[in-house]
Amino acid sequence: MNALEAAAARNRWARRNVGEKAVLCGGLLLLAISLPPWPAAALIIAAVSVTAVVARVPAGLFLALWTAPAAFVAVGILPLLFSITMDGPVWSPTGPQRAAEVVARATAAIGCTMLFTVTTPLSEVLAWAGRSGIPRTLTYLAELIYRMVGTLAGTAKMMHEAQAQRLGHLTRRGLLTGVAAQSANLFVLSFQRARRLGEGLELRAEPGSADVMVVDRPRDGRFLAVALGLLVAVVAATATVRGWWP
Repeated sequence: MNALEAAAARNRWARRNVGEKAVLCGGLLLLAISLPPWPAAALIIAAVSVTAVVARVPAGLFLALWTAPAAFVAVGILPLLFSITMDGPVWSPTGPQRAAEVVARATAAIGCTMLFTVTTPLSEVLAWAGRSGIPRTLTYLAELIYRMVGTLAGTAKMMHEAQAQRLGHLTRRGLLTGVAAQSANLFVLSFQRARRLGEGLELRAEPGSADVMVVDRPRDGRFLAVALGLLVAVVAATATVRGWWP
């Protein structure tokens, strides 16, 4: 079990109804992408941070997951800082403001997504999705893909440790060579395991026959009320700051 799976299974909200957490995190996510970045993004980031503390998720892991996509966000805002003209790229006067808005929205949205991920075991997500009307075939494929990704991640870790034990990381050149060889081997290995997975699916019975027993989580009306109240509070605070009230 990796750190993310362990955190999702052991946090304070792990045994809560998945739909309740979906209402809270999904609602905050919709507000993050629909409301103006100021002050909505700041309020949502604060709400996610407080919620993570209340749920008692590992702070280090949560911050690592939250900041992991930072490189993609940084690359994505570069085109906003420049405008393409006949003379080439020039600095855009409105670029910094638009970039700041994108960063604020992305940070808030990523926080909402990671909060749901780190507080909800995948097995319960798939079971809830099946009860919500999503075809079992789709959830079954999602489960298999998740297992294969986890297997490949574990294999990559073992390959990296084996390379380190052979003193392949003593020099920078050796490290780069080892990583390149490991990546090539893992690429080939992934196709081999994907082929085996396809053969296994052809020989397996209906996806529904692989169902396992999942504990039914009762709904908590108080939790839903607090979640909806938080969403309303974010909207009301944004409307007040933006002057939307008559």
